[in-house]
Amino acid sequence: MIVADFKARLADATPQQFAIEMAAFFNEHGQTFYDESVRQIEHATQCAALAASEDGREDVIVAALLHDVGHLLEDEHAEDDAFLREDLFHEDVAADFLEPFFGPTVIDPILHHVAAKRYLCAVDRAYHDGLSPAS
Repeated sequence: MIVADFKARLADATPQQFAIEMAAFFNEHGQTFYDESVRQIEHATQCAALAASEDGREDVIVAALLHDVGHLLEDEHAEDDAFLREDLFHEDVAADFLEPFFGPTVIDPILHHVAAKRYLCAVDRAYHDGLSPAS
């Protein structure tokens, strides 16, 4: 994981510096593939765009943008594909990392998005069938 070094760089960041650092982090680490056709950075921006069009609240848009940053912080693609075989709890990694910078309206959706998706898959076959294989 690359969390400690990155978090240390952000410790005294202003909101503007935080945004610049996160954008640079996504540009550097978000080029890995979320699934067979979409890169992590594309997935993040697509989710944020959808949140903007559906809800429009800033906290929801930020949560949508950052919800999978734990995958990047875990540097899952650095060594092998073990992350495909075991749950590395990327949502916990993301929430722990982002908690000093955001309140519960951003952190809670990030922390619970995996459980919410699993619930929806269990009760809504159409939702499940609409997900990509990687999801």
